[in-house]
Amino acid sequence: MPSYRGKFQYLSSSGSATQQGACQVQFDNEKFNLTPESGSPLVFDLGDVDAVNAADYEIRLPLYTGNTVLLQQFGKSYQDLSRELIENYRKRTLECLLLEDLQEVDRFTGAFTLEPAAGQPISGPAEIRLYKSNLAVLPDKSLAFQWRLADVSSFRFDAQNYEIILDRDGERLRLNRLAKRTELLQTRLREALDALRAQSADALHAILPFLNADELQVVAGLLPEGHSAAAGKLAAVHPRIPEALAANAVDATLKPYYDELLRRTSKGLLFAGFKMIRPEDDAAGNASGENDAPASSGNADDDKAHDEMPDVDSAGPQALYWFFFPIARKDGSGAGNVVAWEASSASGRATYFFRLVESGEEARLFNPATAAASVERGIARITRVLGMVSFRRRPIYLSDDELTGKIEFHRYAIAARRIADLRVVRSAFLGRAIHSSVDAWRGQVDGILAKAGL
Repeated sequence: MPSYRGKFQYLSSSGSATQQGACQVQFDNEKFNLTPESGSPLVFDLGDVDAVNAADYEIRLPLYTGNTVLLQQFGKSYQDLSRELIENYRKRTLECLLLEDLQEVDRFTGAFTLEPAAGQPISGPAEIRLYKSNLAVLPDKSLAFQWRLADVSSFRFDAQNYEIILDRDGERLRLNRLAKRTELLQTRLREALDALRAQSADALHAILPFLNADELQVVAGLLPEGHSAAAGKLAAVHPRIPEALAANAVDATLKPYYDELLRRTSKGLLFAGFKMIRPEDDAAGNASGENDAPASSGNADDDKAHDEMPDVDSAGPQALYWFFFPIARKDGSGAGNVVAWEASSASGRATYFFRLVESGEEARLFNPATAAASVERGIARITRVLGMVSFRRRPIYLSDDELTGKIEFHRYAIAARRIADLRVVRSAFLGRAIHSSVDAWRGQVDGILAKAGL
């Protein structure tokens, strides 16, 4: 662990110094330790730092608490200190964004502008890292963020402003100031997006081989990789699709669970989706989430090591398939405020239950004019968050106490703090039913639904 000596100020949110003086600084790719000549050390996770602002021989570390660590007068060691600190900070940031297992394609130095669907744009210098399935933006002066390539709805190059423009769900990301490497990033992004679409179409063809080219093209638009689509919309393209999904995307061992959930589903509201399984998923077990089973579950089926790849069809592309089952209200008049998520591949070992809309907004589900759109929005949000966390389960189902109380889960706690949608989905989580046996699982399902008023 490198060690540096200089001076510091510990600034409150108002900017006043609460501590200052000579100090020693040590850090690795996770922890930062500042030891003053007098007084107690400051120790924090690098994931608790919102940015590393290094300029004019000062390094400013704003913390999520609102306080700031200011490092000064490190002399000749400043360059080494700033370079190594930025490198370790970025590595930890990627871990807290749950991207560390992904296959990196390339990295670029440039600038960005993020125009959100609501609120003020943010911009500035940044390092941009392209992965096979994601894009990470690591700004110098603001919080890092990531986009799944599966969420990108449009991609183009603005020759007049010499910038790359990506859109997703009302947001726009502009990448510029890349100099000679602009063309390379544009090419690499195009290749990654094209590969993603091609693999997605291959996976759909493997489970829906009866579709002709035109029909498959329409289905690929309705159900891109990493998303969920209503079975009814897919059936409008070809009536055999729902039956084929049940036959080809549900492992035989999980068919009893699928059938029982379908029986409880509000009529016409079944949703399906899939994600390509990549080498990094296989190594980490993230696609199926099996490395995220709780160590203390006490259930042998739930705790066994992940060893069930590939999933449904070993002759086709490796993919994780899933279904969403909006649970019907007791009177059968429509969906209640509960949806079940079931990974239907061989490695799926539990059913997860969520509220579709936030408490107090249930009237949207009861109004025929808004019900279908509310169900679709709720499922889209859950799918998006599952994709953000690479389909790990622990960031969603572990309690706040477990996330914050165990060091091995601390990066999940940081992710939950940083990602607003993840916080919403965590609060919407109702429980999970383990696939130990159908009877035992059914009892757990009944308990979860009873608590939810269904």
